[in-house]
Amino acid sequence: MKSGKQRKEEIKAKRLERLARYADVGKHSPLSAVRLGAVQADATRLAQNNSYGVWPAFYTDRPFVCCDCGSHELWTAKQQKWWYEIAQGSIYSNAIRCRPCRLIEHDRAEQARRVSLEGMERKLAQKN
Repeated sequence: MKSGKQRKEEIKAKRLERLARYADVGKHSPLSAVRLGAVQADATRLAQNNSYGVWPAFYTDRPFVCCDCGSHELWTAKQQKWWYEIAQGSIYSNAIRCRPCRLIEHDRAEQARRVSLEGMERKLAQKN
């Protein structure tokens, strides 16, 4: 068995070893990624939820495939920053539709909403 003093020295040596390893990794830190075209995240502006997850330090461009038309698109870091911080979208959401398909989906939802409201108005008119 090791004494308390030996254990403390062992823990300290492991910490120093870990710090030395992270010093080498410093070239690939989030701040260096910002210089490579990523956008720095502002965790104070993200939508609050009851999560224990780690908030992103920066956003990078993410490729995705549109679920409607199958085209290969890129969700840019700027778009992510707007979605997560300005529009207050869930930090766990990702882009699934390209811009033209989003516009088509928006029009479809708007039309469905209008038809539904017209149907409700007709029902109310029949009751009266």
